[in-house]
Amino acid sequence: MATTLAKAAESVTHAARLENVSKSFAAPGGPQLVLDDISLDVAPGEFVTLLGASGCGKSTLL
Repeated sequence: MATTLAKAAESVTHAARLENVSKSFAAPGGPQLVLDDISLDVAPGEFVTLLGASGCGKSTLL
């Protein structure tokens, strides 16, 4: 069974992937684009953190 799990883990190229993410919100002056074409790959075993000021879009991205 350990061999099967090892082979399965080797075939995984991404633990998480965001590809071409965009987000806009309705605003009085028209749509407000807050994320534009964001892509992110996280490899298995990789540790990633998003840092930024309050309101910069970290939670919106996730």
